[in-house]
Amino acid sequence: MSRLIALLLLLVGFAGPVQAAGPNTLRDMVDAGEVMPFEVIRNRIIAQVHGDYVGAEFDASAKRYRFRFVIEGNVVNIDVDARTGQRLSRQSF
Repeated sequence: MSRLIALLLLLVGFAGPVQAAGPNTLRDMVDAGEVMPFEVIRNRIIAQVHGDYVGAEFDASAKRYRFRFVIEGNVVNIDVDARTGQRLSRQSF
C-alpha cells in the first residue's frame, strides 16, 4: 500500500523536468559559473543512491537541486547544493 501512495504522490506533484525560477535561468547561472551543470550533479547522485530516479527541480533562490527517488516503496527527496554538488539533506515520505 505504501508503494501505491508513493507513486500517486509522484504523479500528482513532481515528475517534471528541471526548471528555473525568476529572471536568472539555470543555463545563465551555469554559464556564469554560479552553479554546477545539472547533468553532472544528477549523474553523481544517481550513482550514489540506489533507487528509482523520478525527477528533479531547481530552486534558483536557494541555488539548490532537489532530486526525487522511490526507494523500497518510499519517496525520498535529496537536496544538493547546486554551487558545490554537496548533499544537503535527505527526507523520506
